[in-house]
Amino acid sequence: MTTLTTSLPRRAPLPLLISVVLHGSVIAALLYASFHQVVDMPKASQPISVSLVAPEVQPEPEPVPPQVEPEPEPEPEPEPVPEPPIPEPVPIPKPEPKPKPKPKPVKKEVVKPKKEVKPQETRQAQPVTNPQPPKPSTAPKLSQAPSTAVSSGPRALNQSKPAYPQRAFALRVEGRVRVQFDVDSSGQVDNVRILSAEPRNMFEREVKQAMRRWRYEPNKPGKDVTMNIVFKIDGGSSIE
Repeated sequence: MTTLTTSLPRRAPLPLLISVVLHGSVIAALLYASFHQVVDMPKASQPISVSLVAPEVQPEPEPVPPQVEPEPEPEPEPEPVPEPPIPEPVPIPKPEPKPKPKPKPVKKEVVKPKKEVKPQETRQAQPVTNPQPPKPSTAPKLSQAPSTAVSSGPRALNQSKPAYPQRAFALRVEGRVRVQFDVDSSGQVDNVRILSAEPRNMFEREVKQAMRRWRYEPNKPGKDVTMNIVFKIDGGSSIE
């Protein structure tokens, strides 16, 4: 015969029971507090009044007048340099016509009657002898003396003539310049002085420029050497 045995439930331990009780009390407290808590309902929002303000009408800006650029001051014109006075052309003296010689009175030739020549007695013809040519003279010929005396001053090696000024050539003016200068030991011209010029302020510059290129024999200095330079109407010049 079989017997039925039923297992009795075991008793729960004490700590588990305490934990269940504590959790249950906490949950009950929370539920109680949630039911009794006063919830503030949100109030209805008040309508917002908006007032439109018309913007102030700003006055239109005045038109800015266009800026007028200042006119540049005119530059002062340079004063014209006065030109040196043009010398009056020196009139070339015309040669005075020589008086024509008076015609000599023609003498009337008086025809004289010819005298009758008596026939001379014929002479015996003599043989004609050729005349002997004159013997050349054995005397030494004298050398012809130079027309001008040899200057004892410095001897010129290069003495270029001055050019004819264009203004004088256009005016058809002739002239003469008298100069005085020194020659140093190297043969160069120094201390040029214009003694006279006809006309003035016409030929002096060309004379000085030409004299700068003059060269004389070195180691033969000279002082107060005087020369005349003549400008002719045909455009040339000569040194005297």
